[in-house]
Amino acid sequence: MKTIEPYKTSLSANNAYWMARMARLVYYNRPDDTPDEEKIIADLKAEDEKFISVTGDSKNSAQAMLVEHEDYFCLAFRGTNELNDWFDNFNAFLIKKLFGKFHRGFFNSVEDSWGPLFSKYQELRQKKKRPLFLTGHSLGGAMATVAAAKLIYMGLPFMSVYTFGQPRALENATARLFNIEAKSRFFRFHNNNDLVTRVPTRLMGYSHVGTYIYISEEMELHLEPGFWFHFLDSVDGAANDLFKLGIDGVNDHSMDKYLSAVNNWNLM
Repeated sequence: MKTIEPYKTSLSANNAYWMARMARLVYYNRPDDTPDEEKIIADLKAEDEKFISVTGDSKNSAQAMLVEHEDYFCLAFRGTNELNDWFDNFNAFLIKKLFGKFHRGFFNSVEDSWGPLFSKYQELRQKKKRPLFLTGHSLGGAMATVAAAKLIYMGLPFMSVYTFGQPRALENATARLFNIEAKSRFFRFHNNNDLVTRVPTRLMGYSHVGTYIYISEEMELHLEPGFWFHFLDSVDGAANDLFKLGIDGVNDHSMDKYLSAVNNWNLM
């Protein structure tokens, strides 16, 4: 069994695995779109009995959950699984909040789910202090980024953030400020031709944040690869799926692919 390292801020294979698991499990939902707490906790306990509870929340296009473990907490945000969610993803107007400028849609999605889950986190933390992790896939990764920015602004601690296939969420100058505080404990995974990681564009004034981990066509993990390596590998990935060229970037966005790569952990 992979065991999380609750006080490790640097890149960790075990921590990446568990954060990928959370980012995948938050997609388990009830008909009302609220995360299915019973199903999720049963899945987690089947692998680790030290999980205690799951608290889910859903409002508008935002879904998230707080997972309580004997040794840590995790806030997991859910990515896009319905077409109308993409209107938030591409509602790319900047809004001035906290210490800079953020994507309006992503920031508002966090605001929708922040209140009840953060209150629950504070309540549980009063009983026993434990480190906090954040994670998410797609829109959920962007939401985890905004949530980390909120914690930085509030002067509250978190251990690390792991995101998978996230779009850009911060304006250039804001991203630089964010990285001063959190780059060494923020890990952004990008799978080959995943199209979602390319929006909103740099030309629109957006930047990615954190430490970059690229997953190659061969499912190898590369830490902060150079531009040309990334470019040539992404071309190779598309060429290997030549007859489905337009679909390759969508397939590479699958959370299952991210989880598989992290589970196998072939860091070059």
